[in-house]
Amino acid sequence: MKTVLVIGLGISGKASALLLLSRGFSVIGADRRWETLVDDPEVKQLIQKGLQVVSDEGMLPVTPFSFCVVSPGIEPSHPLLKSVQKQNIETIGEIELAFRYLPNRHILGVTGSNGKTTTVLLTAHILNTLGKKAKALGNVGAALSGYAVNPDPEEILVIELSSFQMESLTLKPRFDTAAILNITPNHLNRHASMQEYAAAKLRIKSCLKPNGKLFISKQVARDFQIQGTIFEKKNAPAFDSEKIRLGCPEWENVEAAIALCSLFEIRESKFFQAMKTFRKPPHRIEWVAEIGGVSYYNDSKASNVEAVMHAVRLFNGPLLLIAGGVDKGASYRPWIDCFQGKVKQIAVFGKAAEKMESELASFFSLMRVNTLQEALKKTRLLAKEGDTILLSPGCSSYDQFLNFEQRGEVFKKLVFER
Repeated sequence: MKTVLVIGLGISGKASALLLLSRGFSVIGADRRWETLVDDPEVKQLIQKGLQVVSDEGMLPVTPFSFCVVSPGIEPSHPLLKSVQKQNIETIGEIELAFRYLPNRHILGVTGSNGKTTTVLLTAHILNTLGKKAKALGNVGAALSGYAVNPDPEEILVIELSSFQMESLTLKPRFDTAAILNITPNHLNRHASMQEYAAAKLRIKSCLKPNGKLFISKQVARDFQIQGTIFEKKNAPAFDSEKIRLGCPEWENVEAAIALCSLFEIRESKFFQAMKTFRKPPHRIEWVAEIGGVSYYNDSKASNVEAVMHAVRLFNGPLLLIAGGVDKGASYRPWIDCFQGKVKQIAVFGKAAEKMESELASFFSLMRVNTLQEALKKTRLLAKEGDTILLSPGCSSYDQFLNFEQRGEVFKKLVFER
């Protein structure tokens, strides 16, 4: 029996292990949390199917691995990964593994720095509403390898792809059509440069089928001189506070979804009719409450500089911004011009607070605090009727929270505590 090593047993790693076990491989899963993972219900089921769980920090069993699957969150510098590569063992990502077992006739790919999840979910929603079976997968939260265990060949797959997933995807014909929504500084704590990060995103063009179509935004066409069909056709309509409260998708996500759905000859009139029942997923400029004349919005998903700027542009002000977390390598100075006349107070917390303070304190009223709870407490004291308190961190969440979802849920809970 051939043996495969899976490094990292998060969502992607567990799905990889499940797929491999279902295809008759012996699987060893390595994770630094291995001692607590054995109590995870999903991992328990995998162990019953034959998964062996070990530490990723110690010596591995002396086993001739057929290949190694690396979860997207694993750093390229990880010692175990380096050790595997030195032994010339084939190393692939979870998305690459899934593609080896996917029989689906139609596969769409979506990448970009911001807006991927909304675009993917909206596209799948439109297709399903109009009678075409579709599934949103990938970085949206449902691992592609898990789906590949029991795929439906007739189902249209709409796959969200992060830069981490794209950099390990072999350049073979994969997608009937693909979209690059935008490319702005992100994950520069992981990628060596902006050029390397952008190159990972742009790889999707080389994964198109022979007659596949690439849709790109004006920003991608302008900044990266890549050939493709620009999906932005109209000026964005006004996006008022009522649309935000209702959870309507932003216009650039709508235009990208229209382009993707055009592959299936869906007219715009039908598209907009189906869109009436769609709502953005939580933590994306999500209205929480209005208390004492002050509005509260949860934009915990905004984990990079451009995402925060996008959120701020949607409001007229005055805003009290809560930001911080783990710095991702980009400068916060682009906020200076964007925030003028709108942001009257910034509260910063987490590992990135010092850098934010050094770059922004000369231009805005800024206070540095220790926690999200303290940030909300102090901004609430400064807020007046008509103001908006916006959590839009501009950073990853991993210093004080498990993920952006937990960060957003904590914020929403704190809003209602007095």
